[in-house]
Amino acid sequence: MAIHSPYSAPADIEKFLYKLVIQLLIFSQGSHKLLEPHLVTIGAKLRGGANLHDLLQELQSVSKTLLQISKQSKEEYEADSTVSGHTQQEYVLQRLDELLAEAEVPLRFEQQTTILKQRIRARQTGHAYKRVIDSAIELLLNIKDYGAAERKDLDLFLTDLTGQLNEIEQHAESAGEANKLSIDNRHMLSHEISRQVGDLKDSAQSAEELAELKTQTSEHLDRLLEQLLEHKQMEDERQLEAQKKIEMMTQKLQALETETETLRTKLKIEHDKALCDSLTGLPNRLAYNNRVEMEANRWKRYQAPLALVIWDIDHFKQINDNYGHKAGDKTLALVGQLLSSNCRETDFVARYGGEEFVMLMPNTREDQALEVAETIRDIIQHSGFHSNGEDINLTLSCGVSGFKEGDLHDDVFVRADQALYRSKQLGRNRCTLFTDDLG
Repeated sequence: MAIHSPYSAPADIEKFLYKLVIQLLIFSQGSHKLLEPHLVTIGAKLRGGANLHDLLQELQSVSKTLLQISKQSKEEYEADSTVSGHTQQEYVLQRLDELLAEAEVPLRFEQQTTILKQRIRARQTGHAYKRVIDSAIELLLNIKDYGAAERKDLDLFLTDLTGQLNEIEQHAESAGEANKLSIDNRHMLSHEISRQVGDLKDSAQSAEELAELKTQTSEHLDRLLEQLLEHKQMEDERQLEAQKKIEMMTQKLQALETETETLRTKLKIEHDKALCDSLTGLPNRLAYNNRVEMEANRWKRYQAPLALVIWDIDHFKQINDNYGHKAGDKTLALVGQLLSSNCRETDFVARYGGEEFVMLMPNTREDQALEVAETIRDIIQHSGFHSNGEDINLTLSCGVSGFKEGDLHDDVFVRADQALYRSKQLGRNRCTLFTDDLG
């Protein structure tokens, strides 16, 4: 597009073009990094009172840059549009492998999952690729159904537990009622004995002959003995019934205790497994989220320093691509072991996901955390390993940030992540403390 000099163009056209340049400047700011130097120069000239003729050379440069950007965009689009089905399959398999690596798989599905991972890492194509995808979908659905069945079993257990507790409560009420009846009967017997003794006294006073007195006394004593025997029999039956109910309650309580202990053990196993990364043995992201909430609350309460370190394995994708996923798994396991064994007892290390690890350091200033991180980084740098006879060098980069007044966890995490990104930019295998110039 040719730009005419304001000296050869009508004044109204010149004003229009001048206005258009200003609008273009405003509209294009931040749109592309290649345009930024030109826009800064044009803006400076406009603020200095430059006219359209003064901007001519810079506008021609903008025109060339726009052509260059257009060409690059076209090439990128053509490259993206020519991505082969094989590359797309590679991406799907890679994402599926990452999903299975991070998923919490029940014990009964671990062998099936291991076999599926091996098939995924074999990078199947064609019909074999479709079968792998079908198998993955089937496995995930089975895990989902298993989880639903587990929840259903738990609901049934709780329903049965409620029923048994209600039954025990009924037995206890029956036993209490029997005890109450027993007390009432004792009161009635005591009253009857008092009445019989009173009648006996009256008979003794009113009797005119000894023979009559003997007869009346014998009759009163017989009735009294009969009532005592009836009471004893009723009490024996009531005690026997109460004993049976108590034994039934004891048996049910013992059964409930056994069932509850079994469930408690099972839930503890599942809970521990849900908080543990199966590959590295470290706490996983869920466990980290729980821990960071606790540490952040403690930091707010006591104002003791708290630091966060984010670790990332350098060139991890290359290890997977060049040496295979088995070497990649070995790398993750080794890094997890090295981080865990070289941090302090008070520190908390977890696998956050993929090749990324996090470390919480209570009672630690960020400069102290940086020193500890540097020591660990140096140890890991000299801890490479062998895979299929080849040496694999192992390095980590990390970012460090401390909790500051008014911070939420996300604020600290973003700062540490920005520091990690700077470590990567500066060549990797280094630790970087977040500073304000990184924000």
